[in-house]
Amino acid sequence: MPFISKIQRQSDYRRFPSSTPIVIDNGASYFRIGWAGEAEPRVIFRNIVQRPRHKATGETVTIVGDHDPALLKYFDCTRSGPRSAFDNNVVFQFEIMEYILDFAFDRLGANGSQIDHPILITECVCNPFHSRSKMAELLFETYGVPSIAYGVDAAFSYKYNQQHGVCDKDGLAICPGFTTTHVIPFIDGEPDYKGSCRTNIGGYHITDYMKQLLSLKYPHHMARLTWEKVEDLKMEHCYIAPDYVSEARLFQRGAKEAEDKTRMWQLPWVPPPTEEPPSEEEIARKAAIKEKQGQRLREMAEAKRSSRINELENESHGLEFLLKQLEQVEEPDIPSFLSATGYVSKKEVESALVKVRQSLLKTKGEPKGEQAELDEKTDPAGSERFPLLNIPDNMLTSEQLKEKKRQLFLKTTSEGRQRAKQKRHEEELEREKRNQQDEKKRLENPEVYLEQLHAKYKDLSEKVEQRKRLKTNGGGHTNGNNFSGNVGRGERLNAAQRERMRLLTTAAFDRGKGEDTFGAKDEDWQLYKLMSKDNDDDDEGPDVDEAELARLSSRLKEVDPTFVPKPDIANPQSAEAPKFRPLTQEDFQIVFGVERFRCPEVLFCPNWIGIDQAGLDEMAGVSLRRLPTKGQELEERLTSSIFMTGGSSLFPGMSERLEAGIRMIRPCGSPIRIVKALDPILDAWRGASAYAAASHFPTQTFSKEDYYEKGEDCVRRYQFRYMISLHSSDPATQQLLRQATKNRIQQNPAMESPQTRKSGLNLPSGMSETLLRLDSVSGSFRAVSSLSASPGSCRAISNLSSPSKSSTCSDRFIPCRSSSRLHTFGLNEKASPVKEGGNEAYARLLKSELFGSDFGSFSPAGGGGGGAASPMSPSKNMLRFKTENSGPNSPYSPSLLRNDSGFSSETTPPKPPRKVPKTPHKVLDAPSLQDDFYLNLVDWSSQNVLAVGLGTSVYLWSASNSKVTKLCDLGPNDGVCSVQWTREGSYLSIGTSLGRVQVWDGTQCKRVRTMGGHQTRTGVLAWNSRILASGSRDRNILQHDLRVPDNYISKLVGHKSEVCGLKWSNDDRELASGGNDNQSMAYLVACGEQLLVWNQQSQQPALRLTEHTAAVKAIAWSPHQSGLLASGGGTADRCIRFWNTTNGHQLNSIDTGSQVCNLAWSKNVNEIVSTHGYSQNQIMVWKYPSMGKVANLTGHSMRVLYLAMSPDGQTIVTGAGDETLRFWNVFPSVKTHTSVKDTGLWSLGRTQIR
Repeated sequence: MPFISKIQRQSDYRRFPSSTPIVIDNGASYFRIGWAGEAEPRVIFRNIVQRPRHKATGETVTIVGDHDPALLKYFDCTRSGPRSAFDNNVVFQFEIMEYILDFAFDRLGANGSQIDHPILITECVCNPFHSRSKMAELLFETYGVPSIAYGVDAAFSYKYNQQHGVCDKDGLAICPGFTTTHVIPFIDGEPDYKGSCRTNIGGYHITDYMKQLLSLKYPHHMARLTWEKVEDLKMEHCYIAPDYVSEARLFQRGAKEAEDKTRMWQLPWVPPPTEEPPSEEEIARKAAIKEKQGQRLREMAEAKRSSRINELENESHGLEFLLKQLEQVEEPDIPSFLSATGYVSKKEVESALVKVRQSLLKTKGEPKGEQAELDEKTDPAGSERFPLLNIPDNMLTSEQLKEKKRQLFLKTTSEGRQRAKQKRHEEELEREKRNQQDEKKRLENPEVYLEQLHAKYKDLSEKVEQRKRLKTNGGGHTNGNNFSGNVGRGERLNAAQRERMRLLTTAAFDRGKGEDTFGAKDEDWQLYKLMSKDNDDDDEGPDVDEAELARLSSRLKEVDPTFVPKPDIANPQSAEAPKFRPLTQEDFQIVFGVERFRCPEVLFCPNWIGIDQAGLDEMAGVSLRRLPTKGQELEERLTSSIFMTGGSSLFPGMSERLEAGIRMIRPCGSPIRIVKALDPILDAWRGASAYAAASHFPTQTFSKEDYYEKGEDCVRRYQFRYMISLHSSDPATQQLLRQATKNRIQQNPAMESPQTRKSGLNLPSGMSETLLRLDSVSGSFRAVSSLSASPGSCRAISNLSSPSKSSTCSDRFIPCRSSSRLHTFGLNEKASPVKEGGNEAYARLLKSELFGSDFGSFSPAGGGGGGAASPMSPSKNMLRFKTENSGPNSPYSPSLLRNDSGFSSETTPPKPPRKVPKTPHKVLDAPSLQDDFYLNLVDWSSQNVLAVGLGTSVYLWSASNSKVTKLCDLGPNDGVCSVQWTREGSYLSIGTSLGRVQVWDGTQCKRVRTMGGHQTRTGVLAWNSRILASGSRDRNILQHDLRVPDNYISKLVGHKSEVCGLKWSNDDRELASGGNDNQSMAYLVACGEQLLVWNQQSQQPALRLTEHTAAVKAIAWSPHQSGLLASGGGTADRCIRFWNTTNGHQLNSIDTGSQVCNLAWSKNVNEIVSTHGYSQNQIMVWKYPSMGKVANLTGHSMRVLYLAMSPDGQTIVTGAGDETLRFWNVFPSVKTHTSVKDTGLWSLGRTQIR
């Protein structure tokens, strides 16, 4: 199937009468849905669901089918893989199935959740009762379908091709599907399920096996071998070999035919840039740079050398001065005099002076003087250098004992160095003597000397290699080149290891059953030393033979130019590492050889991938043996029409390979004929479509009333019988079908092509669509042989007018059911004209008493379209896909009457909209302004000071003089999450990432108090006259009072996720809070995003408003009317909703088309401003209550997440993820109410907030 990137929503749903069935081919790989009687399904998509999170907001969305690759930059699809509702072709995840059906009905054009059409849906062979009953429950109780019919997809495909003459009425249907393969015998046109069989092998396993093989073959290209790409490669290049063994031998021999069958996939490859030789100017420039760097290093070394010289000179002068002082001190008093200097005797000071002078001469680069050489030769003896060594310990103090230990260590190391020096000198003399002897022998007879040298090197090398081989492999055999085979240490042990094992076993058996006396003797502890790995020969250091071997090798290199030393087998890591080879075009090629026919072969050999079941050819024999009616004639009739359908039957060579396999298990001379479906993928849906288009189809379904009356037992007894009858249908019905199809093609030519939609069905030449009818007879209904088309059962598509325009849903995002139809379950009373008229009269009277007689003079935006329910008469449709815009005439309008125009003859026409400047009059840079939907980092005080949180700091910007003041810095471990001024404008509250709330005096830049209570970040704050409310990610709302010492005075618990919106009403009586509740259930209205309203008398929410389907951050109370609340939803909702908090009714709702981030009412006029994020990043001004657009302001390049209004109510400031603050003159003043002019205020001054 081609990759589906976008599915258009059908626009002709209402053209079909409620009697027209909807046909669904619910396959494990692809989902197909369309109308009965049509040749092609309307909507096709992969039968999978993915629920990624938005990278910026963290909101969870639902994507059905193949996702658009462009969505990857907005959503994180790594943590949530695609999920299927199927387990081996049986539906078992009905939550996912509901997402898929929601999306399918929405793409088909359904505007509500109520599906008033019969449903024909396919299922697998012998579908379990539990799966069938759950599907019926889902369709009846969730979507309210009137009737349902089930059928097997392979049977529909077989009957459809039988009508076209492809197969006979007696045959064997083999359907290799996505996860399973079924074999169904057909006898007299009916499937015999007693003879059917199934194996758990299909196209999924072929793709997975191919992906594993290619990943092992090309591990450095695993990222490119995605599931979708491997699926495309499988369908494009794989084939079935007639004889697998012969085909594999072709590739083993490397025959020319095998090369022709090999395919190559060239991955994108960019050749490395060729390096041009540097020019003379470049060489000179690099030389100058190198010389400059060298000069700098020399200067640094000279400076370091000068510093060292100064230190040594100072130390030398100090020692000389100390010696002069010692000349004046008597001999017994010298130790006490030197106790503070760290020296013990005068000789030690003199020795230190000699060393300092030598170091000084060495640092200066001067040769040693005669005096220095003399001092070195006349180095004092050990008794003079270490005087304490000859004194007994009982005559020394504790300090002198420590000094004696130090002198002993110094003496030992000094003597060791002397011995090592003497040994090196002797070895050097010995080496020179040996070299002289070797040279003398070489000069006397060079040929004999060289032979002796080679023979000695060979014997010694074999000896060393044998000893190393015993250590590594235990003396295994060699392969002829003096190298042992690949024998690991686990097979043989070296001598040391064998000895260690012997000691361990001896110690274990010698213990016996008596008293354990191990450790009583000192000899027992020697066992640990013997068993220690440190005594291994591997750690003994270089052997004498190895040293001699190295000397011989070096000598041979000198005298024999042709000598090549043997490699060191003990150190394989010592070999040279392979040089880096740049990647070429061949390294980015994936070659398909045996994989082309090896992967599809698992259909016939499932044991290759660990499935211990029969292949396709064996399953045909199993099905024939299971037939209840035995007979050679019947088996020959079945094998004479072996029908293949399903996506995995499209491999080239499938028919030949299957025929060869079946012929081996059938008697000699048996007739075998393999036929393939006209379209193995779509024929199942086409057969079901023709079946549902039959006029007697309603008699073969079970209705919702039967389901409610008989329960699930009627689903258990439901069975099918497939029958084809050829007769002419009702001419009037066929004429109406053709006319409706023609009208639909003329209305939307792009949906129909002449090749595929010329007629309702793709029939062969000479056959009209009036000759095809598929009948099914339920086991619980009376069988019929001939039914005539009646007006009640007519499948004609009436030529209705086009439906009213509805909002278009985002592609692949399932719209949430924001309400439900209570009358489906009989919970609502049927409306009567008398009762409805009384309600309407009472509503008009109440409206006039409350809001005046002219309250209903306004009309909703967009004209008087539709009779949407008002708060006084709520809609009974509680389970529709999209909440319709109620479009009220005013905030609390209870009337159902609508005017066609915005004014009547008795009123004056509305004034033209005022002009609003489209560009900001000032822009400030705001570095580190976070792009986080859940934070609130900008607020404007009543004293005309703007507070902005940037990273870990808060800055104050004065609008009167453009002065910027840094209020505070929270440090590297904390961050600013929210800011909020008091209504007086003197104190500023700051919410931090650590869950604290700080209160600062803005005039003195002094912190007043810090309050805790939250566990995570505090993203929103709200002041009333005395109380500060704070909302956090820990789902709680705390109320703080600065007058009491406690961190908080009350806790409001009601949200199930992060609280991101808080606003007090103007009279301080009610607090509105918005949250991001139940992200994982964002499409179920019962668990929708919550907007809560609290009062001061209780800690429980007074109202729970759950109409929003995304996070509610934008909240605003109207300053013009008490109890009027506005709220906005996130990306998946996009709506601004208005509420009457006195009764909890929703007054109006408007879809803005993008994420609603902030809302603010104008103080001067009855208008509201909203800022938006994905995907338009705009600022919109609305006229209330008509909700007509006053202005649409653009300029930000990223989401407009922050909004604040000036004290005079004329200017707004907006902040976005593009790290800018923009000031807009939007609203008029209180006195003038004229159009806003760009006054150019603050045109001078700062251009950034820091």
